[in-house]
Amino acid sequence: MRYGAVILAATLAMTVSCSYFKKKEGAGPPPVIRYMNLKAVYNSVLNKNRDAVDVKKKLDAKLTRMREVERELGEPATDHVALLDEYRQLAVELSDLKGRSKYYKAKIVNQIDRAVKNVAKTAKADFIYNLGDELIYAKKEYDVTEDIIREIVRLDERRSPEAR
Repeated sequence: MRYGAVILAATLAMTVSCSYFKKKEGAGPPPVIRYMNLKAVYNSVLNKNRDAVDVKKKLDAKLTRMREVERELGEPATDHVALLDEYRQLAVELSDLKGRSKYYKAKIVNQIDRAVKNVAKTAKADFIYNLGDELIYAKKEYDVTEDIIREIVRLDERRSPEAR
């Protein structure tokens, strides 16, 4: 039921925005609309950053261990003192890893934002939608995901010490 409401809302929003931009007498050309797969772009950038991947793996491992410790604490025949010490240590380590993960996420989002703006300018796009729940259909020819990934690589190469 909720998913249907989201689709209905997205369809309504696209219809309203398209009808708003109907060609009027003397009006300019219709808007240029493109889309991208934000998840694919994010994962591409994330996987190229070894430190961010390392933090993600450590965070996942610590979260898994914390769940195991919580489960073991619920069992009566376990050494609760040792488990509580381990739980506290895991909580401290998780806090540090979450902070580092947040830093890398913000850095990646900034890279993507800059690349999207550059690709939008190059493609003369008025709108770039994220492929997902809010996009119902799009032709592949309007997908700028690969362009954005290439732009991120280009921006990274320009910032590298070798380029200076």
